[in-house]
Amino acid sequence: MAYFSEDFVRFFEELEKNNHKEWFDENRKRYEKEIKEPFKAFVGDLILAIQKFDPEIMIKSKDAIFRINRDIRFSKNKQPYKNNVAAYISKISKKEQFPGYYVHLDAEGIWLGGGLYDLSTENIYKVRQEVLYNEKSLKEALSENDFKNEFGELQGQKNKILKPPFKEFGEEIPILYQKQFYFMKRFPVSKITSDELVNFCAVKFEKAFPVNKFLRLAVENVE
Repeated sequence: MAYFSEDFVRFFEELEKNNHKEWFDENRKRYEKEIKEPFKAFVGDLILAIQKFDPEIMIKSKDAIFRINRDIRFSKNKQPYKNNVAAYISKISKKEQFPGYYVHLDAEGIWLGGGLYDLSTENIYKVRQEVLYNEKSLKEALSENDFKNEFGELQGQKNKILKPPFKEFGEEIPILYQKQFYFMKRFPVSKITSDELVNFCAVKFEKAFPVNKFLRLAVENVE
């Protein structure tokens, strides 16, 4: 089943050139029919597909989907709308700092990713602690399900220096310097209108399940 028509790409191409309220209001019904409702259905079905290999995912589509409206209060970019639709599928909510699966569709293609992107100082410490105590488990997770061939290594910003208790282990375990632990990959725009979109995304996400499981154990760790 195809969720999106060819108008998906046209809509976002036009929005990029007409990113203002007047144009959006004129095209609101089109947005709801061609973008909003199909994306909601797609995310709902993708959640069900993810639950087959990651049964702890119990989120509803409405709690996973990001609004198309941009928060422009503190941004230099005053365009009111995002040029994409996106959702973050995790155990709890898109607002929580919890390992999950990110899907983003725009006029140029699909981003699929996940892991941990925005972490509190406390959760950075927890992940580093888990890496330090169970580096072998992380290496096994990164080696499972063909993760490295699909997504490569975990990405993220790094600290220039490490404080104790991690400082003495930084040279031996470089990933300890990271303060983000995420993965991301771009896929062709042709996949958006494919009948196999849900299965395509679910297969990619299943490759990342062991990594997300490791990160989940880290942030759930109660000292």
